[in-house]
Order: sequence, then structure tokens, then C-alpha cells
Amino acid sequence: MKRLFFLVTLILALVSCSGKQVKTIDIQSESDLAGLRVATVSGSVYDIELSARDDISLLLYNSESDLLQALLNDKIDVIVHDEVIYNAAVRKENGIKICHIGEQSFPTAFLLRKDEHEFVKEINDIQRRMTEDGTMQRLKDFWLTDRYAEETSYTHIPNETSGKPIRVAAGSDSAPIAFQIDKEWYGIEIDILRELGKELHRPLEIKHYDAASSIMAVQSGQADILCGCIFVTPEREEKCLFSEPYHSYHPAYFVLDRDAQSASVNIIARVKNGIRKNLIVEDRWKYITNGLWKTLKISLLSILLGSLLGIGIYAMSRSRRNWLRSCASIFNGFMAGIPELVLLLIMFYVVFANSHVSTDFVAVITFALFFASSVSGIYASSLDAIPRGQTEAGLALGFTRIQTFFHIVMPQALRRGLPLYKGLCVSLLKGTSIVGYIAIHDLTRAGDIIRSRTFDAIIPLLVVTLIYFLLVWLIQLLINLATPKNKVL
Repeated sequence: MKRLFFLVTLILALVSCSGKQVKTIDIQSESDLAGLRVATVSGSVYDIELSARDDISLLLYNSESDLLQALLNDKIDVIVHDEVIYNAAVRKENGIKICHIGEQSFPTAFLLRKDEHEFVKEINDIQRRMTEDGTMQRLKDFWLTDRYAEETSYTHIPNETSGKPIRVAAGSDSAPIAFQIDKEWYGIEIDILRELGKELHRPLEIKHYDAASSIMAVQSGQADILCGCIFVTPEREEKCLFSEPYHSYHPAYFVLDRDAQSASVNIIARVKNGIRKNLIVEDRWKYITNGLWKTLKISLLSILLGSLLGIGIYAMSRSRRNWLRSCASIFNGFMAGIPELVLLLIMFYVVFANSHVSTDFVAVITFALFFASSVSGIYASSLDAIPRGQTEAGLALGFTRIQTFFHIVMPQALRRGLPLYKGLCVSLLKGTSIVGYIAIHDLTRAGDIIRSRTFDAIIPLLVVTLIYFLLVWLIQLLINLATPKNKVL
């Protein structure tokens, strides 16, 4: 508890820090970026465009909220991103501005697999009809201006309730393109797709994917269509199909506003406002509770299944058959040599690519395999450390082999193995934070969703950190209580 108190105090102290030095940066053209620290989202078109320049220092981030925090903390000088990504309210609240809008325009469309020619035709027909009857322009007038930011709630076309779902991979979780409020999706591209679903009498089934794996989700068959401000590029057209572009976006250059008035607010008021904005508004605390349940479910099922599989791996490693021992050795060697994230992506996008199993199942299987490999080593080190004479003595006293194992061998093995088992459980719990890569909204992903809506890093990360801290402490406590006390046998 002392460590927890120190952690909270330290983070609150960081929150209370104010008075940043605003640099004077004036950008009138792309050539003015020379010598500056420029940042954009990894894997975006801006990443490709800016990577060709050797006169700038390019930094890549995973999300728009990370970009904004880097700018506010003086890690970068300028953000290059879509002109609509930070609305007027966000710019005013954080003291940033658009100093220049580039002349380049990037057509944006929906991405599909190469063999979906008929589906692309249906999307194009819908977009043409929406353009002709004025629906498309009305959506742009609302979503691509600051009008949507002034609304307290959003309405859109109702989702269909029957029919084969259209599996949508959202490569973005940012307003006004595609974003969530209490599990419901909104945004200009969501409204276009709902028009499509209405026409085809098919509901939308939307999942958010990490930007780095969203295109892979479509190519592997996990999703039918990708949205999220996907720019049409020649490289992408070689491997995928695109619908007709619905809009063209321009690059904007965001910098700190030296003329912005930064009011001095005490720490208590800042914390209260942060809690309200990140947890109370739009019931964003539900993201945390839902993510916590998902993390607990995946962790506990993986530990249970992995513990059972570990017994089988240990038995194979001690088998008299050479081929069983070889299989166990190969399995343990493979698991020791591959990162968890890589195996998770392989399981999701390759092994279970064409199946209809849930993403939760894929995650449980992946982590259970890693856990089984590690826990089999714990079984081996704990059981093999018990002298064989202990078993022989129990048999000589009239115990059966089962009685000897449970009353003599197992208590001693538990005292040796449970501390290692505890560390393995903690490691698995923290390792589940990567499941967001396969569209699972766990505890870590819940914090990311909140940050994508509020562009505030401190409160969401603090809440997620404290919950992980308490979960680890609870696991350690339970295993300590289950550990047999030292007794004279």
C-alpha cells in the first residue's frame, strides 16, 4: 500500500505541473518543416510521404492521442494529420492550432478483398445514390465541420436487426471518422456503411483493429470491409480493392498556439475535471469495467487451461518414448523462441483465419500454450527436486502411490513451485495487454479508447495502472494463502 500511495502521489504531481514553454513555429509551406521534429501516425500515408525526406526528424506514434500528448510535452514540434482529426473544441482546450493546410489531397474510400468485385459495386451504387439525393453532402456538412462537436448526442441510421452481418474492421477510433460511445459506433463512415446495410438488409458488426493489423484483418477473411479514413494508394490497390472515394482529405500541420491563454488551475480542480471528462461523461467508466472483465476472463481461463496442458507436457517430457520427449522438447523450444504477440497474430490471422471462433477463444488458446510451456518447467523443477527416497519411504509405510504423491510429495513440491507459479500468473496477466491487436477490448484497450475520445493521457493510464497493480497484488495474495506452511513431515 505504501508503493501504491507513492505511485498515486507521483502521478498527481506530474499532473499538477504546468507552464510549458511554447515555441514560436510558423509553417507556411511543406518546406518550412525542415529541421523540425515532425510526427504522424505509423503506417499512414503521411508516414510514407514524410519518410522520403531527410531534412526532418520524423517520429511515428500509434494514435492521435499519443501525437497530441507528444506535442503538449514538447517531444515534437509539429503534427501532420488529417485536417478534421482535432476539432475546434479540442484545439482550444489543449492550446494547439492549425498553422497550415497542405495542397495535397488524399482520396479516401472503403477497402475490401481482391475478390469482392460485386460487393464493391454495391457500395459504389449506394454512394452514388447518396450523392445524388444530397445525403452525402448532409453527412459531410455535419461530420466534417465542427457541428458534430457541439452536439451532446448523435443520431444515425438504425442498424439492421436481421440478415448476414457485414463484418466491418474499423482501423480508426477517432471522431469524426469512426468512434464509439458506450459500445455504439458513430461517424461519417459509419453512417455511410449503415446506408449500405439498410439497402442490403444486413446489420453491421463492427470491431476496432489496431492500425498495423486492420488491412490484414480484411485480407485474412476476419472482416469484410475496412473503414477508418483509409487513403487510396497504388501499393494498397495492388493487394486490395477500393470503393469509389467518398471524400478527399488534406494534410494539416498542428502546432502549439503561442497566443492561447493557459489559465492556472489548481491540482484538485484539474483532477476533478479529468475524472469527469474521462470517466463520467458518456459513461466512459463502462469501458474500464468491461475491459476489466475481459482481461480477467482471458487470464483465468488461460491459467486454468495452461495448467492442465502443462501437466501433459511434463508427462510427455518424462515419457519412456523418445518421440514423446522429442515433441515436448520441440514445443517448449518453439514457445521459448517466439514472442507472444507474433504467435497471437499467427493464431488469429493464419490458424483460425477462416474459422468462426471468437477472438476471446483465440486469445485463451494462445496464452494457454505459452503458460503450458512455462508451467511444465515449474512442474519438472518442483517434482524432480523431491528425493526419490521420499516416495519409497511412503510405499514402505503402506501408502499407495496416489496417497504417497498427495500426502508426501505434493506438499513439498508446492512449497517449491508456487512462488514460481505466482510469478508466471502475474506475467500472463500483464501479457494479455496485447490482445487489442486482434480487436479485443481488454483493460488496456479500454484506456486507449478513452484517450482517443478525450485526448487526455494521464487519467486513463493512471486508472488502468492502478487496476493492474491491484490485480497483481490480489493474485500474489491468493497464491500466498494457498502455499502450504513449512511443517515437519
